[in-house]
Amino acid sequence: MNNGSMNPKWIKPAGLLSLLLVPALMLSACGNAGTEAAANGQNVQAVTTNETVDQLYTQAKQEGKVVVYSTSGRANDAAETFMKKYPGVKVEVSKVKSDEMMDKVTNEQDAGQFNPDVIITKEVSGAVGKEMVEQGRYLKYLPDDIAPKVDEPYRTKAPGYANYAEFRTIFYNTDYYKKTPVTNWWDLTTPEFKNKVYVADPLSSPAFMDLFTTMVIHSDDMAAAYKQKFGKDIQLNGTENAGYEFIRQLFANGLTVLKGSDDVLDAIGKTASGAVGIAVSGDVSKVEENGWDVKPIYDIQPKTSVADSGYLYIANKAPHQAAGKLFIRWMMGEQDGKGEGLAAFNEVGSWVPRSDVKTKNPVGFEQLNLWDYDADTLYMTSPKVRDFWIQQK
Repeated sequence: MNNGSMNPKWIKPAGLLSLLLVPALMLSACGNAGTEAAANGQNVQAVTTNETVDQLYTQAKQEGKVVVYSTSGRANDAAETFMKKYPGVKVEVSKVKSDEMMDKVTNEQDAGQFNPDVIITKEVSGAVGKEMVEQGRYLKYLPDDIAPKVDEPYRTKAPGYANYAEFRTIFYNTDYYKKTPVTNWWDLTTPEFKNKVYVADPLSSPAFMDLFTTMVIHSDDMAAAYKQKFGKDIQLNGTENAGYEFIRQLFANGLTVLKGSDDVLDAIGKTASGAVGIAVSGDVSKVEENGWDVKPIYDIQPKTSVADSGYLYIANKAPHQAAGKLFIRWMMGEQDGKGEGLAAFNEVGSWVPRSDVKTKNPVGFEQLNLWDYDADTLYMTSPKVRDFWIQQK
């Protein structure tokens, strides 16, 4: 597992797509990564944030293009409108999974190859912040004229600006249920939902695992929700806390693990069914296209979920930095939030964390009942929760 440089790594266990963090290497790796970056000449750039659009466009035309590594296909939609708005600047988008992007950028930069200008990524259980942002590989860029309109934590508290946020929540079949069947996560452990709960495999998706890890981190909340549901204190059955106990009871109640979020919604949404599924809020935008009779639940006790944010970064030593900044501004919706580049991100099931952008969802971002994303604790805790999950299977 050690690659010789003691950098923290994610490895793919046999038969799994997800990555396992090696905690034994963490502490020494955090110090070595920064030293190694400096040794390779990766002096972190200071990203200026006060340029005007005209200034950036003038420089971007000289650069000629912007290279984007993105986890989301939404970047392609934004690229099309960007190239119409700013002729002379070509956008090249490569779609890469967040964890694979970390490895790709790290290997490239360590070899002295600085290829991407813009990084669009989700978190990987805190590893993006710890291994890429803190080490100066991904750089936060939030223009001065847009920053005052950005909601927290993305303005000053998060490692980067997130152009959209979604989360994992419970969906139900609207043909079968005439009202919301679940109000408390512990409902899923009751006889009513025996063999009727589906989830996308957290071993293949860090964001799904982040939900369960966050329940472990906030075990006091889960214990309080248990008492609210059952009227008595929780009794642990060989587990460490109420978060782990929830996972144990979920499996004991016949949890079905499927490959992905679409598979979950196919299982519960194609025909009238009393089953419920844990899936991605953003999949609401695909309901009509896929023929799903489903609806998400946006208020669950003790908390509905934890945000899964789509971050925008400038890559360290971006070869076309002005073009990269211009493209990020475009995706942000420009100063007034009305720029066409934001349209691909402001969809049903996703939230744009800007006070001047109207959501397409029934509730605003600030009204969502979400846990804070605790990247540092997730980074340290996720491997243990992942191992516990595997034991339940």
